[in-house]
Amino acid sequence: MLINISKKESNLRVLLGVLSIAAGSHVLWFILLPLGIMLIHSGLTSKCPISHLLGRQTEAAKKHFFINYLPKYNPQPVFIFKADNQLAFANDPAKKFFPDVHRYQDLINTSIDQVIQKEQINHNTLTLPDKKVYSLITRGSTELNGVVVYGNDISEIMTLNQEILDTQKEIVYAMGEIGETRSKETGDHVRRVAKYSQLLASLAGIDKTEADLIKFASPMHDIGKIGIPDAILNKPGKLDKDEFEIMKTHAEIGFNLLNHSTRPVLKAASLIAYHHHEKWNGSGYPQQLSGEDIHIYGRITAVADVFDALGSARVYKKAWPLEEILALLKEQRGIHFDPSLVDLLLENLPMFLEIREKHPN
Repeated sequence: MLINISKKESNLRVLLGVLSIAAGSHVLWFILLPLGIMLIHSGLTSKCPISHLLGRQTEAAKKHFFINYLPKYNPQPVFIFKADNQLAFANDPAKKFFPDVHRYQDLINTSIDQVIQKEQINHNTLTLPDKKVYSLITRGSTELNGVVVYGNDISEIMTLNQEILDTQKEIVYAMGEIGETRSKETGDHVRRVAKYSQLLASLAGIDKTEADLIKFASPMHDIGKIGIPDAILNKPGKLDKDEFEIMKTHAEIGFNLLNHSTRPVLKAASLIAYHHHEKWNGSGYPQQLSGEDIHIYGRITAVADVFDALGSARVYKKAWPLEEILALLKEQRGIHFDPSLVDLLLENLPMFLEIREKHPN
């Protein structure tokens, strides 16, 4: 503990201590010598508290000791890379699961300089050959003049997430099948339309994330048919005028069912349900939209739906031959369908036929 004494008093103690030691060398040394040493000690420690500093250094050393051991004993991989990209430290899990990592770029394919200079915190994912998936958090440090990378095995989380997505897909497909004629034969139609829509979206230049969204949403294009009576839905032969007016309401029913959701896939499905019966020339339903006023999701699904529906047998018709389907698409190009989408399908027809062969009725 540091004694709180004034500067004058500490100086006086040192002086008295020196005089006591000097006098003690001649008389009463066994009393004055120890007293002098005590006075000098108390005076000096008040001016330069060495013992106090040593105590602080000891605490700092303990803290530094424990901090140094944190990366080493972390059960997940930890790396430290120097500014020259070279590996400076790897704990045991890092060495075990990433034995070939010796440079920063072996782990993350970005420049290390910017990460250090801006002290960035970035997130990346890496899939290993054994299919394990790691989340990598990188943190740049100008103090270290390097980057610390913390790894976390998220394989189990990714598996659970995929199971949730698969379950959602099955529910979506089931809803799509219910929306069709409620028969087994149209279940494959729903799946084919989903894949056709994804492929057509990709060919149209839509990015993968959005193309996947269209794939998951398009099976619900006819979900509104759950509100249509069976007598109309499954009627063999052509519908009369009144029946067709009732049938047309399924587009708006589907939109109203899905539009209140905040989920992106259901929002997309609501647009598809509402727009996929609109026609390029404005003669469709329910809003008589035309051209690019029809949402791209609806335009894509319209082409995919008709391409597949014409080739499938239904209670009211036989399956059309491929030649007749292609002839109709060419004929309705710019009338019913977005001409650019029809062109993309025709130019890449083998890819669409491959999907049809993989998912037959």
